Amino acid sequence: GMVAAKYDVLDLKYGDGSPAVLRHVDGSGFAYYQSGRKAICISAHGTNATGKVRRYGAIVHSDSARSPIIGCFDEWGRGYADGQLGPGDLQAPKVVVGEANVTVVDGTGRSTDVPLGVHGNRRVGAETAQQGSAGSADITLRLNAVLTLQHRLGRTSLDFQCGGISHSFVLGELQGEEVQGMPAPAAVSLAEDTMRQIGEATQTLRDVRSKVSTLKVDPTQKDTRRHGLGGSTTFKVSNNLQDVLDSLNALTQSLAQPGLAPADLKWNTQGKLKKLLAASHPQCPGQERNWNISRVSGKCTEERLMNTKPTVATPKTVSPISQLKLPELVDEMAGTGALLVVICLATYALEQSNYAKLLAERVHTELMQRLGPSGREGVRFVAIELTEMCGFAQRYGVKEVPYCLMFQGGVVVYSKRLRGMRLLPKDAGTSQPHVLLVEPSPAQQLKLERAIRRSGCSWDLSMDGSQALRLASRSLPYDAVLLSGALPTTQQRSVASAVKRVEPGAMVMVFDACSPPPEEDPAIRGRFLEECNHVFPYSPSYTALMAVLSRCETDDKRRPAGAGLDKRELLDE
Repeated sequence: GMVAAKYDVLDLKYGDGSPAVLRHVDGSGFAYYQSGRKAICISAHGTNATGKVRRYGAIVHSDSARSPIIGCFDEWGRGYADGQLGPGDLQAPKVVVGEANVTVVDGTGRSTDVPLGVHGNRRVGAETAQQGSAGSADITLRLNAVLTLQHRLGRTSLDFQCGGISHSFVLGELQGEEVQGMPAPAAVSLAEDTMRQIGEATQTLRDVRSKVSTLKVDPTQKDTRRHGLGGSTTFKVSNNLQDVLDSLNALTQSLAQPGLAPADLKWNTQGKLKKLLAASHPQCPGQERNWNISRVSGKCTEERLMNTKPTVATPKTVSPISQLKLPELVDEMAGTGALLVVICLATYALEQSNYAKLLAERVHTELMQRLGPSGREGVRFVAIELTEMCGFAQRYGVKEVPYCLMFQGGVVVYSKRLRGMRLLPKDAGTSQPHVLLVEPSPAQQLKLERAIRRSGCSWDLSMDGSQALRLASRSLPYDAVLLSGALPTTQQRSVASAVKRVEPGAMVMVFDACSPPPEEDPAIRGRFLEECNHVFPYSPSYTALMAVLSRCETDDKRRPAGAGLDKRELLDE
């Protein structure tokens, strides 16, 4: 039978008519600040046989320029949220919901681990909710003036209150519970007999479609006479049979979900798409003047992901400690004969320090597997920050970062520098160039991206000169830059200089050189084209682009000198 929509569309608006909360029939949707920026993006995952959504994830944005991400939760309710700075806070408070516990970081940087509780984001009964659960965490974190995070009895929720609008978003798995605040679907005005007849007609159409689809069709013939004796039967039918099957499929979908737009909308302009969506969804037409595809598409780019953080906290087997606490820890473990491994890190060498922490985590895991439960008390890993005090480095002869010290019996038994980080390439191999594509035309973007993808190269797309300058200023070098001839010469020269500033050997290429802007000075443009490594008169094909990119030098310039220490070498030592 058919599964009808479980809820109706929720459309809450502010007093001026601007959207506040908009949720679709499955519970996914958005919450907006009064400024028009997105506050919460809710995504739905999985449905059961009755149409109820099983799990919800969320991304939380701040009400500031470029809408930075301040919280991220997956469909199981695991993730993090950054709170609002309070009086006397040195840093923003934070809550991290993990697999088995909740980590709370206060404004002074002190972290506390609280058990998640016996329910673990599962449904709790009324009796348990009144009496509480032993070991569960009841946490309230103010994210900003509008959003509040609540964590109670293993269930995480986001409370949205702005401009007289109040709504609560429950995250994680619902276990069959109803979504809070969602309206019930409008009652069907058809009579019971009519609905029964529609159901019988739908079942008949499905039976006909299943039988017709098993026939072998010869589209080259136009009569319907039967040919052949024995074995399989071939019917010579019209070419319109596939159209009939598609029409039956579309009719079945329209009867099952009468309020949803079909997936095969035919459009070629923004205005046409806007009219089709408004006709299919009269309850939320979206007739704003500044409506455009780029605003509602939510394209996820690497530039947007720069502010994101991992949804799961890293393991804390290598816990950071203060330099002042290290002598006490050495004396404490001297009497037991245990081995104390100290990893020395520094904030001025962030990439090397991050690799050293990852290396120590892996070594600790494999060491615990070798020793077993009986030998786990014989070794302990800790990390210290060298910038905390200057006397520690002189005392133990630490001159480079990262550094490893081992104490046993109160004395240093091992002192050696970790030979830096092993920098993994962005793609499978470092031999493929990393390209910066600067092209404002969407049609040309699609063509050139397809050619670069076929060549196996990695690339970043920029639609104007200012965005290209931001991408070129990052630490990851570009082996080549592909500039559109439609850009002004000043922007082309600025982007090329920024790329070469990070990677002097980068290749500069210009395409569509035969179509310069009309206001350009031919002499200035000619001098810039002479400085480029290659100039394409028109948009390059895949073969031409591959021939030029094959000359890029990409040997090992992303790998720092001295890299090569792995967990096996440290574990053996």
